[in-house]
Formats: sequence, C-alpha cells, structure tokens
Amino acid sequence: MNWYSIFYWLTVADKVKAFFDTASNIFTFFAVVSFIIMVILAIGKNITIETDEIKVEQEKDNQDVKGWESLKGFTKKLFYISLTLSLFTWLGYVLVPSKKDCLLIVAGGSVGNFMTTDKAAKEIPSDVAQFLHLSLREEIQKLGAEGRKDIGILTTEKDSLIQKARELSKEELIKYIESN
Repeated sequence: MNWYSIFYWLTVADKVKAFFDTASNIFTFFAVVSFIIMVILAIGKNITIETDEIKVEQEKDNQDVKGWESLKGFTKKLFYISLTLSLFTWLGYVLVPSKKDCLLIVAGGSVGNFMTTDKAAKEIPSDVAQFLHLSLREEIQKLGAEGRKDIGILTTEKDSLIQKARELSKEELIKYIESN
C-alpha cells in the first residue's frame, strides 16, 4: 500500500470531483443546446424544401440549403462531441470519491485488515463485535451534535475553536488572537 498516493488522493479528491462536476455541466449544456439547434434546423430544412417550387428564387434557395446543410453538419458534430465528453465527465463525477468517501475507504480497509490479521481480534466472536459496533453507532446518533460537544467529541477543528472561544473572556480572547 502506497501511503503517498493515498494521502494525495485524500487532499485532491474534492477538487477532482468539483472539476468533473463543472465539466459535466458545461458539456451537458452544449449537448442540449446543439440538439435543440439540430431539431430547429431539421424543421427549417423541411420548410425551405416546400418553398423551393418558385423558379425565380431557386438559386438563392439552393445556396440557403447548402448553408443549412453546413450549419446542420457542424451542429451535429458539436452534439456528438459534447455528448461523448458529457458522458465521460459524468462517469468521472460518479466514480471519483469525495474526501469523506476516501476517508471511509481508508478507515474501513484498515479496520478490515486489522480484524483479519490480529490474533486477539480473531478471538472476539463476530456477533459480539457486531453488537458493540451497532450499540456504539446508536449511542453516537442519539447524542447528536450538542451531546458530542458535551462529552468532548468535537466533530471538526472549527467546533473546537468555537468551543474554546466561548470559554474565554473578552480579554483572554483578544490575547489568544494576538498570540496566535
């Protein structure tokens, strides 16, 4: 297991996911717009073909039809390219894990690896381990955010700083800010 690549993906996972999100939205927009233009051009071509019966404007209509065809061909190419890129970027968005997902994967893999290799962990019956896991999860959910703060389990660094700031007086807070 290469820890450098794991920590690299932990640091850039959200940025990569945001890139795929933005790119997929842009390419999807171009695919939809080019599809709408293709439909409009298909309807417009049918209208010009029906009006081609007048012989005086036949040359002008032939030039218009060539213009419609070239515009239709460009729009068709743009649609297929945008659709292909849109599908790839949507797949990237779905398949790239966020930072939270990466942490869960690493932690879950480490726990699973520990449970399969440690002799003491192997001796714990699986039913007891599962019961303990479910009991702890229920207790943590019951506590909620405020309860976790009360017993000292702070969810983020921001929560711990806010808690520390609440405990300090105005003068102590100013001294703390100046020193840090």
